[in-house]
Amino acid sequence: MSVKAALFDLDGTLADTVPLIAEHMSASLNAHGIACVPRDVYPLIGRPILDAMGELHDFADLAHRDTVIDEYRAALHLAVNEVGPGLVLPGVREMLADLRDAGFRIGVVTAKGRLAAEHLLTITELSHLVDVLVTTDDVERGKPHPDSALKALEHLGAEPGETWYVGDASSDVAMAHAAGMPALGITTGAATRDELAEAEYVVDTAEEVTALLLGPSRLHE
Repeated sequence: MSVKAALFDLDGTLADTVPLIAEHMSASLNAHGIACVPRDVYPLIGRPILDAMGELHDFADLAHRDTVIDEYRAALHLAVNEVGPGLVLPGVREMLADLRDAGFRIGVVTAKGRLAAEHLLTITELSHLVDVLVTTDDVERGKPHPDSALKALEHLGAEPGETWYVGDASSDVAMAHAAGMPALGITTGAATRDELAEAEYVVDTAEEVTALLLGPSRLHE
């Protein structure tokens, strides 16, 4: 038998890291003479870092690209450390606890690498509320491909058609649908309501996520 489960994105869905990502990614590019402003980064948040950097600049020298990425990751790590548990978005801790109390198993599927994802979950004190973490490092193809969502479902023993994926980016919606999952967009991160319009539902708060997931037979409407 499959289990009750829900999958969540991390940046912009559970943690308020989207502004930090945009700020530090653009600053790292600027430091190397590459024009970029934070708003340029927003549409790419939720995709693997190599894909995002490739969209922001055509790096002829891949070693140069890797240096920019390393500097960005170091700066973001320090910024995350500075804010710590305050990065948890409003209502998220309660949402995850309520879902677990209702018998849900919780998976986090993120475009971050494993070390960065584990660090963020630890410093936000959310790790104990998560049963499975799947990162870009764990699959051959990251978002918007379905691989990471399917891997999380396999670990949880959950069925795609009965499991919501909750995310704040258009790549989250695309991944969910590619995996055969219903998508629940949330406007707390990278994308606007209009940009999340392909999702089955779009909400603004963690409390609305809880209400939808715990509502009577909503997965099958």
